[in-house]
Amino acid sequence: MEVFTQIKDIHQYPGIYMALGTFDGVHVGHQAIISRTVELAKNENCLSSVFTFSNHPLNVINPEHCPPLIITNPEKVNLIAALGVDILFNIPFTSQLLQLTPESFVAMLVNNLKLKHVIVGENFTYGYRGAGTSDMLKKAGVLHGFSVDVVHMVDIEGTVVSSTVIRQLIKEGEVKQAAVLLGRFVTITGEVIKGDQRGNKLGFPTANLAIPQGLLVPADGVYAVYAIDKSGQKFNAVANIGNNPTFTRQSRRIEIHILDFDRLIYGEHLQVQFLDRIRGEIAFNSIEQLKQQMANDINFARKNYF
Repeated sequence: MEVFTQIKDIHQYPGIYMALGTFDGVHVGHQAIISRTVELAKNENCLSSVFTFSNHPLNVINPEHCPPLIITNPEKVNLIAALGVDILFNIPFTSQLLQLTPESFVAMLVNNLKLKHVIVGENFTYGYRGAGTSDMLKKAGVLHGFSVDVVHMVDIEGTVVSSTVIRQLIKEGEVKQAAVLLGRFVTITGEVIKGDQRGNKLGFPTANLAIPQGLLVPADGVYAVYAIDKSGQKFNAVANIGNNPTFTRQSRRIEIHILDFDRLIYGEHLQVQFLDRIRGEIAFNSIEQLKQQMANDINFARKNYF
């Protein structure tokens, strides 16, 4: 997949089919739009493309109300590439883009590439203050020589899939249900950093994960997870998210106890895939109570998930 971080003249390419959207999360609804774009382009021997933003538009429009990220931008790029897209326009959303009228936005596209067909979701808006609608885009297509396909939102067991719903599920610790709407596990990747070594003293060594800035983290508690190292090897693990109230620690962190594992991995990047929440965070009255509960959590995870 070829990636552009700015709109540039690529008229040398044949007719382009384009999926337009923010695609924050690349959930099953987004996947339906992008996959349809790839399929239609292949049928017509054209190139498939995605136009999206490398940052959330609200980060510029109203930073105080910008939602946390479901995935990082590099993860977003990788997920789109995995869907078979030929070209990705991964454009930073700026104050200049914010000021574009719907007509100017379309002109920016048609002046730089041979746009043949556009695919959007039914809730798609574009241009200044989101004034552009799918109906306006269809009229613009007639004027500029491209057609428009509007894909309905995906419904799973009565729930309309949206990034807003997924964020709420993750925030509440409902990672199993969020995974259904995402079409994959809720995942966090970060560098393993040194902690206070308390896990070793308790007999349950943990890898402390640095949380990427701005990323949405599941609710505090204990989770059954997979931990994937830099070589791609997958391990069964139990993760704790929280402030560790038993020791009155203040900084929130992710601690992963990898089962049947004794290798030092400080400085390495670890991917954590959340299977399910085992329980919420608890403040224990003694170290022995904490150790017993940690053993119970591990046994529960082995029995029910691994």
